[in-house]
Amino acid sequence: MRQLRDFLCEHCGIEQERYIDSAVVQLICPDCGNTMIRLIGMPKVSLDGTDPGFPGAYEKWANVREQNARIKSKRSYHGE
Repeated sequence: MRQLRDFLCEHCGIEQERYIDSAVVQLICPDCGNTMIRLIGMPKVSLDGTDPGFPGAYEKWANVREQNARIKSKRSYHGE
């Protein structure tokens, strides 16, 4: 499977993106001919907002839930 990967030449500092097979970890630099290494990107981390073990995410989740409940109760009170 071909995926977009980032590569860096440590010799000349050039960075490139290429669509390559996921097994490829090195390329030849087109500028200087040295080996380019594949860079590993930072994964996206999402905390579970319903778990009190993550206080910041839990507080945000609770605030959004409370705000949605208030909006829903206003709508039902006004007959919407």
